[in-house]
Amino acid sequence: MSLSNNEGVIIKKQIQFIMKKSFSILITSLLLIFTTNTFAQSSLEGILDKVVSLSGNSGNGSQVADLLGKGVSMLEQEANTGGAEMKSKLLGQVGGLKNLIPLATSGKLNAGSLGKIVNTIKMLVAANRLKNMLGGGKSSLLGKGSAITSNLNLLQSASSVLGSGVSGQFSKLLSSTTKSVGKLDKSGLFGKLAAGATEKKLGKLVNLVSGAL
Repeated sequence: MSLSNNEGVIIKKQIQFIMKKSFSILITSLLLIFTTNTFAQSSLEGILDKVVSLSGNSGNGSQVADLLGKGVSMLEQEANTGGAEMKSKLLGQVGGLKNLIPLATSGKLNAGSLGKIVNTIKMLVAANRLKNMLGGGKSSLLGKGSAITSNLNLLQSASSVLGSGVSGQFSKLLSSTTKSVGKLDKSGLFGKLAAGATEKKLGKLVNLVSGAL
């Protein structure tokens, strides 16, 4: 079956449109992947997660050691954002992280020791950030639901490091706090009430974590 000139032009344009759209989708997907990976590896918790994922293979020793060095530097920077108590606790983990570097280089890094240090750091980092948010009072929490939730998730992901004596209390307080945070984006009186409740619960949660570690 032969096509007229007009039909041929229309089909050609349709093919070109589909190809351009597919290319655009491909570029967008690649940029999203690149951006996500870059962001993940630019945060302290992202660096630590990368260390854990690579540490299972002794052949990655030099890369793990390099990431641990970056983690030490970022942990020191994080510590400088906190008050005296949290700064002391965060800096207290620097030595442990540094000690892992020669072990990583030699391929003798122990997964259990690494996991304990990583989870302890994650919990202290999240507690420090939440404590800083609380420094502005309950009104400063309004509109910060996403940032607070992110740090609550970080606490939960690393909570295995907590002892059995406080894990139950932690889980209940975390669940209760998460529900309050979900209402921070509401306007007017409801938002203010949520901010007041969140402030109290966050304070208790931060004190529980910092006291347990």
